[in-house]
Amino acid sequence: MNKRIWFFKLLLLLFCIILTACSAIVNSPDPANTPAASSSEAPEGNSADDPEVRGTAFAGSKDQAYFMCVFVKGTAYWKGVYKGFKAAGDQLGVRTEFAGCDEYDANAQLKVFEQIVAKKPKGIALSPISSEIFKDPIDKAIAAGIKVTTFASDSPDSKRLTIITTDDITQGRLAADYIAQKTGERGTIGIIERPNQTNHAKRVKAFMDRLEEKYPGMKVVSRATADGDEAKSARVAVAMIREHPDLSLIYCVAGIEGIGAGVGVKESGKPVKVFCYDVDPQIIDMIKDGTIFASFQPNTVNMGYWSMLCLYTAANNLIDPANDWKAANKSPLPTTIDNGIDVVTKENCDYFDIQ
Repeated sequence: MNKRIWFFKLLLLLFCIILTACSAIVNSPDPANTPAASSSEAPEGNSADDPEVRGTAFAGSKDQAYFMCVFVKGTAYWKGVYKGFKAAGDQLGVRTEFAGCDEYDANAQLKVFEQIVAKKPKGIALSPISSEIFKDPIDKAIAAGIKVTTFASDSPDSKRLTIITTDDITQGRLAADYIAQKTGERGTIGIIERPNQTNHAKRVKAFMDRLEEKYPGMKVVSRATADGDEAKSARVAVAMIREHPDLSLIYCVAGIEGIGAGVGVKESGKPVKVFCYDVDPQIIDMIKDGTIFASFQPNTVNMGYWSMLCLYTAANNLIDPANDWKAANKSPLPTTIDNGIDVVTKENCDYFDIQ
C-alpha cells in the first residue's frame, strides 16, 4: 500500500516538473518580437549610433548633418533634387541642409563648400561648376572624414565616392536622335552652351558628334555662350536668328538658356523651335504655348534621394563589398548611379511641375 502511494506521489511530481518547463517555453520572449535594447542599454564603450548596437542600420539621428551644395541656389532645378535629398534624410532620421551661392561663379561656390566643410558634417552632396577647381577641396574634405558624393555635374579626378547623374554623352546623343525624328532629319541649328561647365561640354560634344555621324541634313551654324544668364541667352538667340534667317532650332544646354532662347524667339517673331534640358514652371508654360517644343528632364528627385542614401551608407560604414577597396583606397559605393531622364512635351508637362 505504501509503495503504491509513493508511486503516485512520484508521478505527480514529474507531472508538475513537465508543466513548469512547458510554461517557461511557451511564455519565453520571441526574439523576432522583442524590442531592441534602448540606447541606455548599449554595451559600455560603444555608441548607440553604431549600426552594430542599434540593430537597425537605417535609423540615424538629428546630430548627423548632411548638406547639399549647389551653384545659383535660386535655380528651380535644385528644388526637385533637394526634395528627394530631404525625403531620404527624413526617412533616415538625420538632419539635411541646402546651401549654395547666388551667382554662377566657381569661386563663390567653392567658398560655400569650404564653409560647409568647416562645420564638419557627416556628408556633402555636391554639384560642382568646375571639376578642376573642386578636386583638391573635395580630397581635403574626404581626408578630414567627411563623405562627399557628386550629382548632376562631377569632379571625376577627385576622391568623391560616387556620381549620381544621367550620363551626359547619352543625353547628347538621345537629344540629337529625338530632334532629328521630330524635324525630319533636316534643319539648321544654333547652340547656346556653357563650355566651362564639364557636364554641359560633354553634352554638346555628344550632340554634335551624333549629328555628324547620323544626320547629314542637320547642320550646326552658330554657337554662343550665355553662362547661365537668362537675359544674355535671349540676346544671343535674337542675334542667331538675325544672322541666320533660315535657323530652324536652338539647342540649349540647360533650362535657363532655354527660357532665354524662348524669350528671344518670341521677340524675333520667327518660327524657330527651342529644345532644352531641365524643367521649371516657366519652361512648362513655354512648352504649353509651343515656344519650347521639348525638354529633357533628369529625374531630379531620384538624384537627390540616392545622393542622401549613398552619403549615409558610406558615413555609417554600412557596406563592405567583396573586394580590396580599403587597401586600394577605393570607394565602396557604385562608381555611377543613373537617375534616369524623361522627355517633357506638351502632352505630359503637367506631371513634371514639382511646385
